[in-house]
Amino acid sequence: MSHSIARIPDRLVQVEGKTYFYFGGTAYLGLQSYPPFLEIFSKNVEKCGMHYGASRKSNVSLDIYGIAEDYLAKWVGAESCLTLSSGYLAAQLVIQTLLQQGHSLFAAPNAHTALHLVGVNKTESFEDLSDRLQKEINRGGPMPVLLFDTIDFSGKQFPHFHALKKLPLEKIMLVGDDSHGIGVVGKNGVGCYDLLKTLNPAKLMVCCSLGKGLGIQAGAILGNAADMELLRNTSFFGGASPALPAFMGTLLDATDIYAERRSKLMENDAFFRNVLHHPSLFKHMEGHPTYEFEDADLARTLEKNGFITTYFNYPDAYGPIVGRIVLSAYHDKEDIQQLANCLNALQD
Repeated sequence: MSHSIARIPDRLVQVEGKTYFYFGGTAYLGLQSYPPFLEIFSKNVEKCGMHYGASRKSNVSLDIYGIAEDYLAKWVGAESCLTLSSGYLAAQLVIQTLLQQGHSLFAAPNAHTALHLVGVNKTESFEDLSDRLQKEINRGGPMPVLLFDTIDFSGKQFPHFHALKKLPLEKIMLVGDDSHGIGVVGKNGVGCYDLLKTLNPAKLMVCCSLGKGLGIQAGAILGNAADMELLRNTSFFGGASPALPAFMGTLLDATDIYAERRSKLMENDAFFRNVLHHPSLFKHMEGHPTYEFEDADLARTLEKNGFITTYFNYPDAYGPIVGRIVLSAYHDKEDIQQLANCLNALQD
């Protein structure tokens, strides 16, 4: 069920001459081909430029980066922010810096591959994680660090973070990957930073891709001002080219579009839950527009009936199957009704 296509998918996708409804991917706000968003991006290409290949620490710098970072920090409720060219790179910067400082890093179950570097301790369960964190605390070294996905699709994190609440958060640093949250969940789509702050960890940083929820090919790191300044002064940050300046300008100019599209996404999600007869067949996190499943036959049957969903091994050929119905702001209610009709006919 692997397909190569000629253009970015939207609500419809062409595969070998046949048109399918597309309910996969991560374009939650459906911005990649949304004309008003493309118009803003085009204007920012003219105004800000397509590419800036110099170091952010160069003696000549573009002010659009600092302006966009200040905006992001205030929007999510953080003291400070750094942006890089991708969310993956943002996570790598945080992890490498913490390892160099001597912290012990532990990746929670289901943590994204971007959080797995040589030197990071993987854990198989939250019980295992809790035991290993407590041993590290008892050892009395630098503060241990927990790496995790805010939206891990297991139901153990967002929206209630039950698994985190059982840990000695007052003695550990949290580093959350909010790539599937920012722009989508939280009040006005601010993501999970503010939710995590209410857990009162000893220290908090959040890294994320801005591509999934906000349509921006860039990554961000959010945290306190001292930590962001430390990261800013690393050779890693200084040696990396920044995100396209046009994307930073688009981020600032598209606030009304983000609000409009997120509202449409939430309407689509509510409509799907209302017309789906058996929602319990899927794993679903309240407030997030994704519905997880493991049944390969369901994926194949949906495709035979004209619907392509997310269904593949992740992050590599040996990884677990990711089966997921993904709603987007680009879907019409008629699209969603047809999908629900198909699912209902299969399950009733």
